[in-house]
Amino acid sequence: MTFQTQKTFLGKDQTLLQAEIQSERLISIVRFTAAALFCVIAIFSLLLGSTSMKAFAVQAIALAVVFSYSIHFLLKPGRRISHGYFLYVLLFLDVLVITVILWSYRFNGAGIGILNSAAASLYFIVIIFTAFHHKTSLSIFCGILSVIAYSILYFIYAHGTASPQPFHDYTVRVLLILTAALLGGIVSRNNSRTIQKVISSETRYHSLVHRLPEMLFTLDGHGNFVWANMASSAILGVPAKTLPGRNLRGFLSQPDSMKLDSNGVRGTFGITDFNGNEKFVDCIIQPVVEDNGQGAFDGIMSDVTDREKAISQREEMVQRLFQYQKMESLGMLASGMAHDFNNILQTVNDITAMIQRESREEETLKRMELINETMADAKFLISELFALGRKKPLDSRHINLNSLLEQIIPHFSKQLGHNFLLALETPEEPLWIEGDPDHLKRIFQNLVGNARDAMPEGGNITVSCEKVVRSSSDSVVCIRVSDTGTGIPPELTEKIFDPFFTTKKPGKGTGLGLALVRRILMLHNGSVTIEKSGYEGTVFLIELPLSDEKALDSDTKAFMLNRISASVLLLDDDWKIRDVLKVFLKEFKYSVLEATSGDEALRQLKRNIDTCTVLVMDWKLGNEDPHHVIKRLRAIKRDLIVIVVSGYPPEEKSISLMQISRWFTKPYDNNLLDIEIQRALHKAQVRKPEAAEGEGGGQETGVGSQ
Repeated sequence: MTFQTQKTFLGKDQTLLQAEIQSERLISIVRFTAAALFCVIAIFSLLLGSTSMKAFAVQAIALAVVFSYSIHFLLKPGRRISHGYFLYVLLFLDVLVITVILWSYRFNGAGIGILNSAAASLYFIVIIFTAFHHKTSLSIFCGILSVIAYSILYFIYAHGTASPQPFHDYTVRVLLILTAALLGGIVSRNNSRTIQKVISSETRYHSLVHRLPEMLFTLDGHGNFVWANMASSAILGVPAKTLPGRNLRGFLSQPDSMKLDSNGVRGTFGITDFNGNEKFVDCIIQPVVEDNGQGAFDGIMSDVTDREKAISQREEMVQRLFQYQKMESLGMLASGMAHDFNNILQTVNDITAMIQRESREEETLKRMELINETMADAKFLISELFALGRKKPLDSRHINLNSLLEQIIPHFSKQLGHNFLLALETPEEPLWIEGDPDHLKRIFQNLVGNARDAMPEGGNITVSCEKVVRSSSDSVVCIRVSDTGTGIPPELTEKIFDPFFTTKKPGKGTGLGLALVRRILMLHNGSVTIEKSGYEGTVFLIELPLSDEKALDSDTKAFMLNRISASVLLLDDDWKIRDVLKVFLKEFKYSVLEATSGDEALRQLKRNIDTCTVLVMDWKLGNEDPHHVIKRLRAIKRDLIVIVVSGYPPEEKSISLMQISRWFTKPYDNNLLDIEIQRALHKAQVRKPEAAEGEGGGQETGVGSQ
């Protein structure tokens, strides 16, 4: 038997017990009242001399017994009636008292006629009252007791009587008593069946009501709970037994949002349950009028927290989708403008570099340096838009992090002002990473700028880095940017990295700074987190993977000291770009061939197939497909070295598919272009002897394998 079934049966027994108590309470009140009236009659009879003292004494004792057990039951009904035999004891006492009282009239000289006039009627009354109970056995028991008692009285009164009494009178009254007992039993049985049906129906009703997931409740006119089902424990966190007396508004997040009146209440409300959990509930409350005429409300409450959260998440997803669409629009806009804009920047960058080499005036060199810094900001302005819409907008190279920080931190320190102290802590060992220096520069620019904004009165900012070895094959660079500002609230430590989220006043921030920091670090296979934040300030922790090529700097010096001459085919449809780049390539002692289209590049390569080894091309050549152009050129010269210089960010699939040696995003440093050409030429020289040796009979060229 399950716990729920046991609980149901216990409920049935309890309800039946309450019905028995109510029936016996009514009978005890009638018994007590009848005894009191008879007591008054007995006293008047004694005073009038119609009752002897002996009869009055017997009657007084009998009435005292009636008063005793009636009062005793009325004071403690439940404790006594729970014993199954107690009702039988009461019934036995009732029959005994009636018998004793009828016997007492013998002291007054009464004859057997009293039995014919009063005895049967009194026994009938007792039997009738047993029908109020719900036990058939009580009526039968009472009938048998009444017959025995009546028989005893009959033979007592008949004994010594001069004239014999007709036996049929006795028989008729006995039969009437038994008939009354039988009828009382039938009525009791019907009452019992009715009560059982009512109890079963009520039990099913209560079981259904209390098992509902919705909370059913009743309120008084002031909004206090009067009753609730068991769901109150799950929804409000308060058991149904202890809920009455609490006010519904006390659970509402906004108590003034609910007004109880004749129109009722219908809507969704935010609540805080007894345990402090925030929830949403659908609530319907209707006014009703109780039997006592007082106004009250019946209601139903459903927990819809999951639904409201789903709606909130859906709205949030719609907002994010809208933000992503804006990002995509920005990316498309940037993609359309980036190529031409970066071509302009490349031309300005190359001309500035030429002036810096040729000029000896200090003021001119300073101004050219200022132009270079402005160009770097302009380049990053384009790359920021790419970072929001592209997957890999990086011009990666191997970087000495120590040198990069030592170069940019003093520049930031000058921009902060006198109230701020910017310190740099780096280890003596070089920390090599792979990344885009312009993007990395903007990371520190954003973090230092945020630290400055968190300290309006001034303070200290520290940038430190160290190498952390996690395993034999996993080492990272940990960079910490700390300040002594006001800190970040714990609930905002993740939101601050969301796009367009800002705590600054309107017009003071776009909400893109930290979002771009996280995005750029993700592109570098790194991460940024808030390591600590509080009243002492905030510490941002940046982790970047270490580069394996620690000796890259020395390798670069080695092959730059052993330069290889080559003929470079310059393919670009913008004559300004070609003219400026041609000047630099010639300064680097390269022989330069020019072409404005794929067909012209094909003709140039055919004419110079023996000497031309490097192709430097723009990725956008009018309506031509760059993949098709490279395939046509490689069909003529299979080992042609291809280097792309473009206004677009690198396309990893194209680089891998077409075996592109290097992809430079404009504007770029022409010195790096020279380094990449020499690196590619040296790699090609190393591969040639190996290929010839594999074919048999090849000879080494002797052009330094490093």
